[in-house]
Amino acid sequence: MILLFSPAAAVAALFVSPAFMAQHADAGANGATEVEAEAEAGTRTESEPGPEAGASPVRLLDFDGGWQFLKTSSRLRIVRPSIDYTLTVDAAGDVTGCELRHEFRRTYINERLCDVLIAHHTFEPAHDASGTAVAGSYSSRLVYADLRADL
Repeated sequence: MILLFSPAAAVAALFVSPAFMAQHADAGANGATEVEAEAEAGTRTESEPGPEAGASPVRLLDFDGGWQFLKTSSRLRIVRPSIDYTLTVDAAGDVTGCELRHEFRRTYINERLCDVLIAHHTFEPAHDASGTAVAGSYSSRLVYADLRADL
């Protein structure tokens, strides 16, 4: 598999945190849609349902676990620059599942990091075209340099 990365997207991805994404979720870049703006920034928010007219994706309301995530990562001796993850959100807006994009060999590390991510994210659920709340998913990246800068 060949992956192509643009330098601008790679640099932008290093500086975008979930809190930033939540604050700027409604802003488009030069008339671009939210998905295009996130693609340019190197981050992505996914949701189920698909791109139906009137459907809305899962929306991050708050992430207050930066310090806890740093502390847990330090205790587990994680030396990566960032962590990519996907959280599954039910129709009530509660997190029901977590998946790390690049899982660690030791499952307890994955479980501990997911426990922190699940406990500290607050979401508005996705809605289908009729306005009914539905399950969806949210994908993002936590960059350790950003988390340290926010302390």
